[in-house]
Amino acid sequence: MNRVSSVVNRSFTSSGHEQRIRGNKTKDLNITSLIDILTILLVFMIKNISMDASQKNAPEGMLLPTTVTTNELIESGQVVFVKIYTDKILYGSENIPVSSLQDFMLKHDIRQSLLQLLQMESRKIISMNGKPCLLIQADKQLECRFITEFIKFSAQASFANIYFSTIHTDDKNEVLGS
Repeated sequence: MNRVSSVVNRSFTSSGHEQRIRGNKTKDLNITSLIDILTILLVFMIKNISMDASQKNAPEGMLLPTTVTTNELIESGQVVFVKIYTDKILYGSENIPVSSLQDFMLKHDIRQSLLQLLQMESRKIISMNGKPCLLIQADKQLECRFITEFIKFSAQASFANIYFSTIHTDDKNEVLGS
């Protein structure tokens, strides 16, 4: 019969108690794979948390923003186009030139004539039991202050919704309503 023996180094402390000393056999911990796993878990947790947050109900009386495809707007016939470029403003699907952007900002009579056009279109759509929408297409190079000023201006024309679209093409004929 074979005997298995366990060798333990024994030493005695100064008080006479026996002390066992074992060899240091710990290995280094490689945390690279642990970091990879934690990163993957973190990504899944963030995805699940963000999905849960989007499924919450809005408080009563709160209206959330909506999006509409441009095709739906065009087909509804309840949309008025205004295209704003750095050098000009075009009105309607016929691209009627209104003025330059600078003239619009500075001249009261130009603003009034455009406001009258917008109000006329809005009333026409309302008379057909529709909800008038204004679609502002702005050049991607246009400064935000011009768009903000145009929104303040167009709010006077009784549009139910104001939508935005950015013109990303250099070909100014290749835009909606053209």
